[in-house]
Amino acid sequence: MAEKVLVVDDEQHIRDIVSNYLSREGYEVAVASNGEEAIELAAIENPELILLDIKMPGLDGLETCHRIKRQKETSHIPVIMVTALGDRDVDAYLEGADDFVTKPFDAAELSIRVKSMLRIRHLKNELDRAMAYIEELRDNLSHL
Repeated sequence: MAEKVLVVDDEQHIRDIVSNYLSREGYEVAVASNGEEAIELAAIENPELILLDIKMPGLDGLETCHRIKRQKETSHIPVIMVTALGDRDVDAYLEGADDFVTKPFDAAELSIRVKSMLRIRHLKNELDRAMAYIEELRDNLSHL
């Protein structure tokens, strides 16, 4: 099953370019055109990764990221902020972003960052499972 990436950008042509590229790379892609839609889709679709534009009308990407990371059901989803505003990366990290890409971005760089973030997510999931197993063993041993 293909990994799902949610692409959030208010510009249709950017959504199309990124979506088409990620689809060719083998990812399942969901798209949102604004922050509210992104928050809703993140909860419904449970993507493995979110690519989120910072500068959007209404709910901007920083606040969207903050809300996604604050909700229990979506807080685990890695977020890569995408923006033409290179000086906002510190703000993005403070809101919970996991990585940052500046427009115009190179397709190879985007691909590497997506793969890297997904690898980190998989490793974290494996670590969480191992820790749960250790805790279960600890509980079982304490009853002996």
